[in-house]
Amino acid sequence: MPQFDATIKHIKDGVKGFTVKAAVTNIEGWEATLEKSETAGVKTLVKDLEHLKKLIQDENPKGDQIKKLLAKLGKETVTFAGKAEGKNAEKAKALGEALTHMVDEPEGEKEDAKGE
Repeated sequence: MPQFDATIKHIKDGVKGFTVKAAVTNIEGWEATLEKSETAGVKTLVKDLEHLKKLIQDENPKGDQIKKLLAKLGKETVTFAGKAEGKNAEKAKALGEALTHMVDEPEGEKEDAKGE
């Protein structure tokens, strides 16, 4: 799953710099990768990624719904990582934790940390 590092970097850099097109491409990459997995919980992740894709492509995206879904995806990803085997389990856990941290982070904290 080569998109771990790129996705984590986008999350840590702040998703506001992530265009809708780039986000959709990233989500579709994850869907394709996860659909090959037989790990428990993968179907829920894929379903939630599909829902996220629809939410971010909406003409009037609802930030509160997106934030809630990202928090759910973060928790699901950490749980999924605990069931996964192999070298990507730790990266999946880091991805889930990055999602959770991003959602839990107070508004404006990223900008303040960058000195903007």
